[in-house]
Amino acid sequence: MENFRIAIETAILIFPVLALVFTIFYILFEYHKYGSINYLKTIIIYSFIMYLLVAFFLVILPLPSKEFARIITRPTYNLQPFNFIHEIINNTSLQINDFSTYFPTLKNSVVYEAIFNVFLTIPFGVYLHYYFKCNFRKTIFYTFCLTLFFEVTQVTGLYFIYPKAYRIFDVDDLILNTLGGFIGYFVAFIFIKILPSKETIEKNSYIKGMNVSIFRRFVSLIIDIFIVGLLTFLLGYLVYQTYLPKLILIIPLLLYYTLATISKKTVGMAFLKLKFDDEDSRFKILSYYYIFLFEFFLIPIILVLIVYLISKNFSLKNNLVDYLYIISFAISLLILTMAIFKRIFGMPLFYEKASQLQIISTIKNNT
Repeated sequence: MENFRIAIETAILIFPVLALVFTIFYILFEYHKYGSINYLKTIIIYSFIMYLLVAFFLVILPLPSKEFARIITRPTYNLQPFNFIHEIINNTSLQINDFSTYFPTLKNSVVYEAIFNVFLTIPFGVYLHYYFKCNFRKTIFYTFCLTLFFEVTQVTGLYFIYPKAYRIFDVDDLILNTLGGFIGYFVAFIFIKILPSKETIEKNSYIKGMNVSIFRRFVSLIIDIFIVGLLTFLLGYLVYQTYLPKLILIIPLLLYYTLATISKKTVGMAFLKLKFDDEDSRFKILSYYYIFLFEFFLIPIILVLIVYLISKNFSLKNNLVDYLYIISFAISLLILTMAIFKRIFGMPLFYEKASQLQIISTIKNNT
């Protein structure tokens, strides 16, 4: 039980970091393919990752010291199949005809380790059959591959991090883990009955993706900002290595959205399958982008420049300059907050009203 607790706690500590990295790619993939994020699918995928983490740590933890691993003298493998049956017979008082011996037998470490190895991969079989739509053969094969990975990890001393194996390669573990996947395959029928199928989940995702959510537009904007930021950073390196004026750092921002006017969409919009409801008028698209830039980028930049010029040309106290910067930041934040609230309540923003354009989805129900 102590090993189980350690594995759970370790997985809980590592999962948020892993999930943070995975989430970036997960969001991009889901919005690119479906135009939305399905909550049930997200729960299934993240619970599957959490399960794999726990299972892996149950196999490798607790980790010994390298000094202890170096002096281990026990065998590193057991290739005799069903050896656990002989151990149960030899190490317990189990009598098939005597029910009073059953409970003491279950408390024996040989027995509960065998049961643990079966239960370890039952969820894996459930996930494979219910969500990943694996047939019986694939479920058994993938479960065998998973447990083989576990055993190889053990016998190689965590892939040679340790000087020798600190746990044994046991063919019985292969058998019992694969049996767990076998059981999980049939347990999955319960989930198939009570939960929506993968096809239904994907169909709902496509239907939901036909509308443009606030977060989808936000992700599109983040992609564009990342690209502009990267270009600005590269240009900034050139500027600071030469005598070029710093004002040209605004060029990537203006150039990016000018090119987006020509292509009628930004990279973020194209990747997330978004477009304008009226793509025939380049003037409307140009006004959309440049009013958007002025409202959310140029106004904050202009405010900061004004404060900077005032502080340079007038002898103001440092505290007063700080207050001016805070006020300019507050104005920018107020503009952004008002835009968010308008978006939440479905109200068109200023640059949308001025350009008479709306962003719509190109996602279609493909199921």
